[in-house]
Amino acid sequence: MKRNGIRFWVPVFTQIDLKDCTITLKDGDGHSLEVKVGEGNLTYTESRNIQYTLDRGHLDEVREGDEVPMDVKLDFTWEYLRGSPLSASGGTPSIEEALKNIGNADDWVSSDSDACRPYAVDIEVVYAPQPANCGDKETITLADFRYEKLDHDIKAGTVSVTGKCNVTQASVVRAAQAST
Repeated sequence: MKRNGIRFWVPVFTQIDLKDCTITLKDGDGHSLEVKVGEGNLTYTESRNIQYTLDRGHLDEVREGDEVPMDVKLDFTWEYLRGSPLSASGGTPSIEEALKNIGNADDWVSSDSDACRPYAVDIEVVYAPQPANCGDKETITLADFRYEKLDHDIKAGTVSVTGKCNVTQASVVRAAQAST
């Protein structure tokens, strides 16, 4: 970034508050569920296996081992849900329905291109700092997510989802915002 001809350091990763984000669950056929988060956090872990081979007790060769799916954890309270297009039954699905492919999301199609694999959705997190000149818009896509554990705390009004994505890394796209 340049200001008055002076180049400033621009951080690659910014601290993102989910209250300033929109999280969208997307299927493979144009259905989506927009979730506006009140409080919460989303973490994802990218891992890889590196195999080291020794030659007479000394490091010799290094190569990548088997791929590892990405772990995802999402803890949140939500403020509102918005679905598009509406389901065949005419209602907006809940988060659970979108993740489980039931109820108002029973007509959703898996985001995974292989129809023989279990149902999955893409999780898209869009962060657009306000005002627009305070930073770049960032879109993080966690493709082919399948939940493995879905916890509810009714008293606290929170939902906790853990699972894996059938990809090794997130897709992160940053783009300059139009100034307002």
